[in-house]
Order: sequence, then structure tokens, then C-alpha cells
Amino acid sequence: MGNRYNISITPGSNLRTDALIHLAEGKKPLDALRTDLNVSSTTLLHTLRELEEYKLIFEDAERNYALTNNGKIVTRNLIAFNDTIETLHTYESFWLTYDLSPIPDYLLDKIGWLKDSYIISGTPANVLNAYSTVVKLLQDAKKIMVVSSILVPDVTLLFDTFATEKDMRVILTEEVLHPSIEAVGQERIRQVLKENVKLYIVRQNPKIGVFTVTDYFISLGLYRLGGTFDFSSHLMSCSKTAIDWGLALFDHYAERAERVDLS
Repeated sequence: MGNRYNISITPGSNLRTDALIHLAEGKKPLDALRTDLNVSSTTLLHTLRELEEYKLIFEDAERNYALTNNGKIVTRNLIAFNDTIETLHTYESFWLTYDLSPIPDYLLDKIGWLKDSYIISGTPANVLNAYSTVVKLLQDAKKIMVVSSILVPDVTLLFDTFATEKDMRVILTEEVLHPSIEAVGQERIRQVLKENVKLYIVRQNPKIGVFTVTDYFISLGLYRLGGTFDFSSHLMSCSKTAIDWGLALFDHYAERAERVDLS
């Protein structure tokens, strides 16, 4: 039996793909679609007939075109693929030169959720500009979740300045936990753990660098492929989809972490 879905639907810019993506916004008459796609009625009708033949769209009694259930599934995957390509293309060097192994496969599959991200970079005069920017943004956050496999500068800020007014969850590797406690002081750590802070340890070092997700932004600082951590460049986003992605990444590590109790 032949493949009855032998229609050419490719991510990127082509009329079939564009028609499906525009119909994902809701049902539309021919005139509206023609205006959206900026093509002639003849060309558009030919494309719509092809999509109808493959049961991806249908024309209702009011002469509006809409996606079928199959069309909705295909279009969701097209949009996701386009978002992934856009994300990888926009900051190509970031994705090519940093170690992505700390990100689980199911979140790599959703990397398009980060399409509205931007890069904060350091300068020769201020290599910690990216990190300093994150610290400033934390001042306006209500909830802070951190995963770190490095001893960050000013670690006392997390357990001192922010701990008194933020809802915080911090996951540290074994190599980072004990130096952090020494830097802050065990008594201070014990005090904040009775307040708004939950501290966790992850035994297997994920080499994630420093990852932060809050109620209004995420920040991802990774190791380079060569194994060195780069404080000078963080991927950041304030979009809802990016924050949802970040919460899922934090949950991934929270499920593998143990609660620290110093009482």
C-alpha cells in the first residue's frame, strides 16, 4: 500500500506550510487567507485542494477553511520545528560551542521554547557583566530557583540578602555545597533554612554551570565543550514559554536531589 501522506510539507517558508500555520490561528475564508499569504486566488486554491486531499484542512458550510484533527497535529509539529530552527539559528555559536549534555533529551526536543531568548555577554573590562546582570534581576524576583555546579561569586547574596525576602530553592553539587556553607557560615545557612529557603544537594555532578529560573526570567550559563565554565555569557529570556522550559529543567534536577538539613 502506498503512502497516502506523500504530500510535501516542509518546515520553513512554503505555501503549504504557511497556509497551515495561518489556519492554526483559527478558521478563515479564502479572501482572508489570500491577504495573509499574499498570493493569487488560483495559486491558493490549488494549495488548499492539496491540503484537503490529504485531510489536513476542510471547508465548512460557511466557506471557511479550518484544520482537521490531523492538520492540527501536523501544524503543531511544524510550528515547533520552525521555533527550534529559529532558536538554533539566532544564537548559533552558543548552541554549537557549549556543552548541552546537562539538558535532558525531552527538553532539548522543546528547545524552540527558548526562541525569544537573548545573550548577555561580558566585556574585556567587565567579564562578569552577564553574572552581574542576573544578580540585579534577582532583586525583583519573588521566587528564585537555582541549580549550580560552580561556586558563584557573592554566594552570600543567595543566603543573606535574598533569603530574607524571597521564596528560594537552591540545588548545589556536592563539590559546591560545602564551600558555599563555609563562605556563608553554617549558622546563617541553618537560620535561612527555617525561613524561605530550601537547600538541596545533587550527588552526581551534572556540570550544568549556573542555571536560574524565577517568576519572570531564566538564565542559563553553561560549560564550554572543552570543559571550562564561561561566566562571560548567559542565555536569558523573560518569555512565558522559556520560563515553563526552565521550571521543567529545575524539576528535572529537583527529582534527583536530596534535601539538606542542618538542624
